Amino acid sequence: MNNFINSSSVISSDTIIKGKIDFKGELLIEGKVSGDILGDNLTLGPSAKVDGKIIVKAITVQGSFAGFIRSDTVKLDSGSTVKGDIEHSEISIETGANFNGKVIRISKQQKKSSESEGEETNPIYSLTDKAVAK
Repeated sequence: MNNFINSSSVISSDTIIKGKIDFKGELLIEGKVSGDILGDNLTLGPSAKVDGKIIVKAITVQGSFAGFIRSDTVKLDSGSTVKGDIEHSEISIETGANFNGKVIRISKQQKKSSESEGEETNPIYSLTDKAVAK
């Protein structure tokens, strides 16, 4: 029996992953990841180099990311580099963060209504799309 409640995982700086990651709890990525990431609380550490689509409850970016992020809470720390679009309920961009992309605010009410209908508001970012490695 898998018990993912309050679990924490780390992808170390010497690890390279190509493909989909689906996790519960907290995940810290320090390595290189190319692909879709689904889960709860994600941190891209200072040495992280990630590209793809991320759909999580909360994300903190300290390293490099290229692609698309959908998250309730987004935090871009000083020194982070993000290229791509972000859909969020709350966002924080610290001085010194490098962000190039579009920011789309999703109200919590709007998010709940789209979930209850069972349809995504933006099918372009469906997880069935293939992530492109750079």
